[in-house]
Amino acid sequence: MRKCLCLVLLISLAGGTAWALPSSQISLDPVAITANTGEKPQSKVWQHAGAWWSVLPNSQGTWLRKLVGTQWTDVLSLSTATNTKADCEVDGDVAHVLLFTGTTSELVSVQYNSGTGLYEAWTLRPTASSVTLDSGVEIATIDIDSNGRMWLASDGSTTINVRYSDSPYSSWSGPITLETGVSTDDISVVTALPNGTVAVLWSNQSTKRFGFKTHTDGADPNTWSADEVPASQSANDGVGG
Repeated sequence: MRKCLCLVLLISLAGGTAWALPSSQISLDPVAITANTGEKPQSKVWQHAGAWWSVLPNSQGTWLRKLVGTQWTDVLSLSTATNTKADCEVDGDVAHVLLFTGTTSELVSVQYNSGTGLYEAWTLRPTASSVTLDSGVEIATIDIDSNGRMWLASDGSTTINVRYSDSPYSSWSGPITLETGVSTDDISVVTALPNGTVAVLWSNQSTKRFGFKTHTDGADPNTWSADEVPASQSANDGVGG
């Protein structure tokens, strides 16, 4: 089911653009980690200033890492927690990292220092901010809209919810429920689209369909489109697996 959710999202965002495999591949050294996202729709690797970066936990905590040669090198400690599942959103020289650990999670923000060639604490909010999520939450993702507002999508026991926060992202709104009656195993993902909207895609094993709603940047945070039920015309007997 979760693999299907990620696949539908990729198809939706591709928008018909031709994809091409890289001309060459490089084998990287293995990395020992203590938690991973598995089939969850999170992003924890990005490219900036000519280098690759990632956020992964090990037995000493959660680290921001830089790819040096073929090895991921620890460069900045983000948390002492060893069970985080990171979702990273890069906004220019600043990277915002949701450290998901369940109902009590954190947002850490770092900025790139061109002098040192490394990331350091964000001057606007140098410490982590707490993010309280719903009971039964399985995963959460973040993105930033065209007005600089950050959105977070997550599941509850039987709901799909969004929250928002404005810079410097120190506190969050209460949950805005986009769907009810989903299964405890359903998940969601949020993404900012280039047409000035934010979109949330989720699975719904109760209806055996996917759900999809959009919000126009700058509009009332509670105003979302009707559920588009993507690909309903070609859906078979449902979401599962």
